[in-house]
Amino acid sequence: MYRHTDWKADVRPGGQWRSDGIGDTDGSPYHVSGEYVEVDPPRVVSYTWVASWSGPLKTLVRWELEPSAGGTRVRLRHSGFAGNPPQAQQHYQGWQRVIGWMQAFVEKGETVATRSAASPPPRS
Repeated sequence: MYRHTDWKADVRPGGQWRSDGIGDTDGSPYHVSGEYVEVDPPRVVSYTWVASWSGPLKTLVRWELEPSAGGTRVRLRHSGFAGNPPQAQQHYQGWQRVIGWMQAFVEKGETVATRSAASPPPRS
């Protein structure tokens, strides 16, 4: 688990972003930062991703949103892990948690303050 404590973003192609936080399990500080590559509201946002726990590895995160019957279809792709399967797996598990938290917020109004740290994210 992790908690973001600060977020700064210049949401435009070429704009920088940074998120700082504290790991819930050991209290270690971390940060994630990058640059926006594509910003096409409300359809696409993509940005580079450099995480303090991953060393100098720079990857690309791409969110695609499209209208769907009764809601929005969300596609997430995090690429750039060639030759680094452990990092790919670690990020995959992290995105599963994040998507689960998003789903719980949309469906039940759960927030970081109301969800149990021990409860697993919802599954579709």
